[in-house]
Amino acid sequence: MIAAVIALHSWQQPDYVRTLAVLAVVALAMVVVDLQFYRVQLNASSGLSAAPLRPFDAGRAIRKLAGLWLTVGVVAALYWLLPVYADPFYGPFKLAALYALPALVLLSPVYIAFVDRLQHQPEDAYAELGRLIAGERPRDWSMLVAHGRGWIIKGFFLPLMIVYTNNDLAALWAGPPLVRIDDFEHFFSFGIGFLYLVDVLFAAVAYTLTLRLTDSHVRSAEPAVSGWLVCLFCYPPFWNSVGVKYLTFDQDGVYWGQLLAPYPLLYGLWGSIILALVLVYVWATISFGLRFSNLTNRGIITNGPYRWVKHPAYLCKNISWWMISVPFLSTAGWTVAVQSCLLLAGVNAVYWLRALTEERHLAADPAYREYQDFIARRGLWAWIRRGLPWVKWAA
Repeated sequence: MIAAVIALHSWQQPDYVRTLAVLAVVALAMVVVDLQFYRVQLNASSGLSAAPLRPFDAGRAIRKLAGLWLTVGVVAALYWLLPVYADPFYGPFKLAALYALPALVLLSPVYIAFVDRLQHQPEDAYAELGRLIAGERPRDWSMLVAHGRGWIIKGFFLPLMIVYTNNDLAALWAGPPLVRIDDFEHFFSFGIGFLYLVDVLFAAVAYTLTLRLTDSHVRSAEPAVSGWLVCLFCYPPFWNSVGVKYLTFDQDGVYWGQLLAPYPLLYGLWGSIILALVLVYVWATISFGLRFSNLTNRGIITNGPYRWVKHPAYLCKNISWWMISVPFLSTAGWTVAVQSCLLLAGVNAVYWLRALTEERHLAADPAYREYQDFIARRGLWAWIRRGLPWVKWAA
């Protein structure tokens, strides 16, 4: 990723084209590592065989291709229909999608034909949609419902991640080529911006490549309305229209850097802790690889920071907001400080609810229940409790 960002710094192309190039380089590297090193295509969860199971079935491949393009067409129609996507904010995504469309047209039939011969159960949701297009009754409506949920999630989050990546890369390319390390303020500003870029860039790749071949397909999507509500509340346009109005925890507009600037040692220490928290948050995203996604189970992740806690990203993100906004040090008086602290606690509560609904969904997977048991016995909290045996912990 870093090599691509540096190499494309002076490339005379629109930002969205350069963004697609970076995403393609990162995606290719991730796919090659997954297929050649981890051999994820041989996982039982992929549903694929190591060798072709049957001759090429042109009829089924055409049905699947028709199902894919019906799905893409419906998502594109929703983008056209819903006024929110007419906002200039989504402009880079529209341009990038149209630019990448020819590649998708060329690659999709090749991928479908290749994977179809390896699938243990080739009659998947795309084949069912193709059957529906042909006027036949689908054999399994529940498969189509699950397919629809997965694509709604992809259709919602992919534009956001592409736009965030495009904007962050554009800002990075517009800045000086060298990072100043002799001044902590500049280093912090670059560091936190770069970390958030890594987060959204890897998320954009993961939302794009929901592929069975890389075992990154959607196993299940959040079935409960409550899970959808608390998750979507945290993202535009819902956060912009509701969250910002009702949970504004930084009303005085004064942040940690302004308050701690007169104290260089404390300033450097405080800023370093924020960077460390954001680093763990980004590490959590990277640990998912191609399986990162909200509201879905695309494979249970147990490595990286998930080795120690079940929700490292939420934990570190929420702590970092307290350290960045320092609501308890409001310059507008103690009443605003109390109000800001309560509102930020409200945001924390939303993420606590997200954690609860995610666990409820993922607990349907035996692998996640095994992971929960492991964390209870060997996680960070269990390690702390064993290290302080004289403390009477609550059950």
